[in-house]
Amino acid sequence: MIGRLQTAHQSYPAAGMSLLLSLLCCCSPGHAADSPPAVAAVPTAAATISATGFDPERYEPAVLRLTVTQDPQGRDSILDLTLIPSRSELIGKRVTVPTQELGDLLRDLYGRLARQQAMDVANPSSPSRRLHQLLLEPLSADMQQLAITTLLISADPGLQAVPFAALHDGTTYAGERFAMAITPSLGLMPLDVPDSNADSRRKLAVGASEFDGLAPLPLVPQELERVTPDSGDERYVNRSFTPDVLVQKAGEESFDRVHVATHAEFLPGGPGQARLYTGTGPMSLRDFANLRQRRAGSAPLELLALSACRTALGDKDSELGFAGLALQAGARSAIGTLWYVDDVATSAFFVQFYRYLEEGLPKAEALQATRRAMASGLIRLKDNQMLGVGDRPLLSGLTANQQRRIASGLEHPFYWAGITLMGTPW
Repeated sequence: MIGRLQTAHQSYPAAGMSLLLSLLCCCSPGHAADSPPAVAAVPTAAATISATGFDPERYEPAVLRLTVTQDPQGRDSILDLTLIPSRSELIGKRVTVPTQELGDLLRDLYGRLARQQAMDVANPSSPSRRLHQLLLEPLSADMQQLAITTLLISADPGLQAVPFAALHDGTTYAGERFAMAITPSLGLMPLDVPDSNADSRRKLAVGASEFDGLAPLPLVPQELERVTPDSGDERYVNRSFTPDVLVQKAGEESFDRVHVATHAEFLPGGPGQARLYTGTGPMSLRDFANLRQRRAGSAPLELLALSACRTALGDKDSELGFAGLALQAGARSAIGTLWYVDDVATSAFFVQFYRYLEEGLPKAEALQATRRAMASGLIRLKDNQMLGVGDRPLLSGLTANQQRRIASGLEHPFYWAGITLMGTPW
């Protein structure tokens, strides 16, 4: 398959504002963030806390900066890890990373994920465990002591393709332990607090299920219908989904969340060679750049979600693919995928994700809760339906072939670790 896009305004605790201040103020080790002003808190409904594990009273975001430089004395690399907590001093660690081993481990991990092989997380030498040891473990004790819940990972090129959610510490996957987002540059991110007025939220959902020369995506119409339940939302499917519709509608100030479900492919050569398939033919990734001009002077898109294959991974010219360009086009956050995803699992994942957003969870926490639900078997097949949390239907009318593909369950990180949030995590 070639491939398979949303955002929500939400309020969040004062720690979120403190994180923004720390990003702006913390420029060197040992600099503590100023005391934050008061900010509206996330809703504290007991049902939300019990169902997702998200407790707004314990919300503790931090930035994790990963910088790699080649050791001039040998074949190793120097990895600098910097943790910028929201309410304490910056913490830095420097470790030596074997360059060749890092590349080999990443290839091995991707191979196991693609083939849905056993992750062997009981073995400290497995790629999932070893990459965790190299990239996260040097600061694990500090993050545990500070009770960090949410990580905004700012990674150098070469590390942006790491599936951080699939790294394992011997007890749990990082994607279950942390709510996470990644950014190629903190300078790309709007750091202001989004408008939390629920009355202003509208979703635009576009997608295609029928193509010339490509495999059909029969679940796309149902996915779009399920992620746009509100009367103010709009949907464009197949022939009504054109490049102009996506760019023009997404450029309207009345929409703050855009969801795109279709095929995509990323060819070498940068943005001009990447293709997103509309209902009338392909459009270039470069066309996304028009969104910033269209929304100039108005609020940026809160979320541009790409429910398509490998939309978070490009080449050396555009490492973060469609999702990275969505940030450059002015979206506060974007969602893309790191590998070729299963369309049944991905449609179910996004429907559940939006339900969590509607409950008031921040974006990164909504993704984390969805990952947990899938990894624990709460998102499951029953007869011809995909059921979500609380046994609420996510998809229905699955064919025998679709049922066979997911009959063994969706617990393997292949199904949920590659769906990646970029940009602002709240």
